[in-house]
Amino acid sequence: MQSAGFWSFIDVSHPMSRYIFILTVIFLLLIILRYVSGALQWTAEKWLFKKDFRGKVWLHLMARHKVFSNIFFVICMVFLSAVSSVVLEDYYPHVSLLIIRVLDCTVVISIMLVVNSFLNVLKEKYSKEIKFPVKGIVQAAKIVFWVITIIFAASVLINKEPIYLFSGLTAISAVLLLIFKDSILGLTSGFQLLMSDLVRVGDWIEVPGQRADGEVMDVLITTVRVRNWDNTIVNIPTYYLIANSFINWRGMSDSGGRRIKRSLNIDVATVKFLNEHEIAKFKETDLLKDYITSAEKEIAAQKGKGLPAGITNLGAFRAYCYEYLKRNPKISKKFTCMVRQLDPTTEGIPLEIYAFYDGTDWEKYENLQSEIFEHFVAVSQDFGIKIYQRFFE
Repeated sequence: MQSAGFWSFIDVSHPMSRYIFILTVIFLLLIILRYVSGALQWTAEKWLFKKDFRGKVWLHLMARHKVFSNIFFVICMVFLSAVSSVVLEDYYPHVSLLIIRVLDCTVVISIMLVVNSFLNVLKEKYSKEIKFPVKGIVQAAKIVFWVITIIFAASVLINKEPIYLFSGLTAISAVLLLIFKDSILGLTSGFQLLMSDLVRVGDWIEVPGQRADGEVMDVLITTVRVRNWDNTIVNIPTYYLIANSFINWRGMSDSGGRRIKRSLNIDVATVKFLNEHEIAKFKETDLLKDYITSAEKEIAAQKGKGLPAGITNLGAFRAYCYEYLKRNPKISKKFTCMVRQLDPTTEGIPLEIYAFYDGTDWEKYENLQSEIFEHFVAVSQDFGIKIYQRFFE
């Protein structure tokens, strides 16, 4: 009797009208709760700013990513579900059962919204503090949690155990693998890329097959985004990096040194022995003094054994280049430094400079490399050496 009085009071007599009325009220309550959650979010941010909690990074991040409002929404949804089960059970059990299941399903999804917000907090907090690709790992975690959430929500909605849905998924796994082949391949490759720590944000990588040569902007679960040095952006599928080779210059950056490996081709026709006047002149040069003294002792020892010997201008030039590099403060002392001859070619004798710049800055590295070779080309004339140059008629 009380039930009839209630429905007559609101003038809803038809059963279908009652169903629509119940659903409308619940829908309006959901909108109001979401609005109240947004108001709570705004109040929390304003309160944190007024209290000057600028050092509390976690509080600010949780407020910014709506963790507090989502938690409040979960509490309200749990309360609404409990109240609905009590209020509606006395009227239309079938309708109330469906509504309660939908509300419980909404509770499961709203809990996932809290988890999702907290993962966003972790991503923003640690993406710049640690070198590990946090963004990709958070994205992978979101995918896993959302899959679990959808399965649990569906199990609540159809009133079945979650294991029932898992068993159903295994039955159609072959079809799913065929349909989502590329997506699954990207996901598995992304997990492998992240767990192996092959690429991080900020790394300089070269992927010739994808025309990528620049700095990694983002490492996502299915895509690696690279900003090339000409400011173009390339999106590379993660499975391509796993299946093909690429160059990561992180080792160079971590070592603190950058290799200089370049050759000067010496004209063979200009290589000769130094005369006594030239030897005396170079002996007064600070960079060659020790080399000339040591070479003279070796020559004297070889002449005593009847072996012809002498100091060549190429040998003196090579020693000069080596001493110049050893004394240059911009050349790293903890890495290999040498000047060596390579196999002669039709374009002369390659004299290779092999050393490391004490730093990783690209601009300074190129400037130092240019300064070194400009100096060597200019001073080669003092040794009577010519750098090979092809002339075209």
